[in-house]
Amino acid sequence: MKRAGQIRRMPEGGREGLRGSGKVRPEDRKGLVSAPESQRAFRAFREWLLARIDAAASLPPPHRFARPQEFVDGGRIVARVGGLTEAVEWLCRLARPLDGSRNRASLPAHPPPRLFCRERISSERIIGAFLKKWERDQPAPALESFGSYHFPGGWHNRLVLGDSLLVLESLLFRENRRGEIQAIYFDPPYGVNFPSYFEPFARRRSGEEEDEFERVKAYRDSWEFGLSSYLTHLRERLLLCRELLNQTGSLFLQIGEENLHHVRTLLDEVFGEKNFIRLISFRKTSVLPGKLLRGVSDYLLWYAKERERIKYRALYQRKRPGTEGATNYRWVELEPESCRKLSSAELADPGLLPPGARIFALGDLRSAGASKRGSFAFSFRGQIFRPYANSHWKTTRKGMERLARMGRLVVTGQTLMYKRYLSDFPVVGLTNHWADARPSFQRNRRYVVETVERVVERCLLMTTDPGDLVLDPTCGSGTTAAVAERWGRRWICMDAACVPLALTRLRLLTAVFPDYFLRDPDQGPAGGFLYERKQSGKGEEAGGIVPHVTLESIAKELPPEEEVLVDCPEKGNGRLRLSGLFSVEGLLPTSAEDEESFEEDPSFAERMWEVLHLFPVFEASGRKRIELQKLRRPDSPCLLGAEAEVAGRRVGIAFGPKSGPIGGGLARQVVQEAESMGYQDLSMSWGLESTPLVSIACAGNNKPAFDSIMSRRASICSWSPCSKRRAPARSFA
Repeated sequence: MKRAGQIRRMPEGGREGLRGSGKVRPEDRKGLVSAPESQRAFRAFREWLLARIDAAASLPPPHRFARPQEFVDGGRIVARVGGLTEAVEWLCRLARPLDGSRNRASLPAHPPPRLFCRERISSERIIGAFLKKWERDQPAPALESFGSYHFPGGWHNRLVLGDSLLVLESLLFRENRRGEIQAIYFDPPYGVNFPSYFEPFARRRSGEEEDEFERVKAYRDSWEFGLSSYLTHLRERLLLCRELLNQTGSLFLQIGEENLHHVRTLLDEVFGEKNFIRLISFRKTSVLPGKLLRGVSDYLLWYAKERERIKYRALYQRKRPGTEGATNYRWVELEPESCRKLSSAELADPGLLPPGARIFALGDLRSAGASKRGSFAFSFRGQIFRPYANSHWKTTRKGMERLARMGRLVVTGQTLMYKRYLSDFPVVGLTNHWADARPSFQRNRRYVVETVERVVERCLLMTTDPGDLVLDPTCGSGTTAAVAERWGRRWICMDAACVPLALTRLRLLTAVFPDYFLRDPDQGPAGGFLYERKQSGKGEEAGGIVPHVTLESIAKELPPEEEVLVDCPEKGNGRLRLSGLFSVEGLLPTSAEDEESFEEDPSFAERMWEVLHLFPVFEASGRKRIELQKLRRPDSPCLLGAEAEVAGRRVGIAFGPKSGPIGGGLARQVVQEAESMGYQDLSMSWGLESTPLVSIACAGNNKPAFDSIMSRRASICSWSPCSKRRAPARSFA
């Protein structure tokens, strides 16, 4: 067996490393993956795992190595094994097929792209900088009155622009984040060809003429090959989500009734039928009129990575007499010996009751099944009571006597019952029908299909703790990010379109959250929130800890159990909490060679030219329109797709790639070509599927310096013919 630190060369270039000691080069760590690429290396990896299993099995329990063992293939760390359990899990993972052609642990068809950081945003720093410039004649708020949560290890939350499939592959295979995600909230398109256009301009006044080309397509919900392509789209992403989930993690997938049955079958395949937890229903954001019975519900499919190990925190609602979970609380005790039923007015508004009144329900003292020990006769107020046939008392004779002394017993007809006060347990457990989770009005929505915040909130509170990592593959308006910020969870959100990320960015920058007390301020939210038991002036439970008085605790004189309401931590005083540090990221090209050897797609370039000819208008900053005149093709084939004149100045126009970002290599080539051809101005445009990374606006007769262009903020004049709209100008660092 090879010793730690040795590397054996493989005949076909693969290599096996058993590096239990020594440092890994930085370039190796950047290329963290989860499987060897060649078949020879794959077999070597399997043999290495078997050897690790034998070595770990010979160690004393818990069969852990002194140092983690690493397998290296082609200079990249494939796997890191700390003991017997991890080695067996890796071997099982290799045996499970991902689809018909690949293994679950194998790399995608192409190397996963890298994620690059466009900007890091701190609301706390922005406010601090603003307060430093506050006018002297106005009293400025103290800097201590603002703040945000911080996490150990310098963690910052992440907002990623890019196809969710590529981003998930990058997180899994390149960043090696397998098993780090605690909860995933997945709200994909419902697959119903919904017309997902909406008006993004908040300053539009009612009555203004609407320009159809300024309507933005929020997301794509049409599928070339119908249902099969829709389910394939979901399956590819769900397989990656499953690998990213922690063993105790959960996935929530929001879907409509049209494809609910198809998606549940798909989830059964990916996660396993045994890992299905619950189907949750809530009121949908919009209800379409129709001749038949109207559907008013959307659904959440809740699946666990492993049902036996799932992390679950029970959620509760305050009991209100006459409502769900408290329908039996129809009696009131005005004095120890004076009880009556609640009136309709009192049931609707318990505040009408006099001080000291206690609402209660009648509880049965009998349990099914005959028992000699519990079938005794009991005397109360001159009457003898016995349990019915094939039943027995729930407590002993001594327990019954204690209930009588405490005034808990009451006679209704010929039956002896006991009083269950509303204050014994003032909350009721949440069910899978969330009737109170209602959508906001249309005018209050930021996005065409904005998820109800309470729905996401409950999902995260049930399955995560403060400091856990949450993932949202379809960011939308940023509801998941906002909820995670509110409750001290770390988050990674992504979306393929610029508009949702712009909305999320604005939402986080302008959001204000409650400031909760932390158990360990040095650990931040990861140390947990502080919960206390306290009562209001009326004696009602008002804190995050409530008593749970049961019949057994009363009869046996035991202290009541306590339940923690995870959504009611103690709030701080005075400080205004802002969003924490987060980064805006994007996808880089898969390799520098792909970027430098850019070749224009003739069909795409032709389509860009045709639509540009029909709509020769750019939109710059401040919504200023730039109209192109004398639009024509270049005299000779080149990277520039068109040329025109603007206010008598010669302008060159370059079309970016059909998909992927406009990288530095392409920008450098275009700048050099524009300079050699003597253009006075240069603009780069991109299609709907591509992502702007670099945009160049070279004005004047001076020679453009590429380095200075790349180092300063560049204004982007964007024009997207694929959607036949003019996109607003954007700035990137």
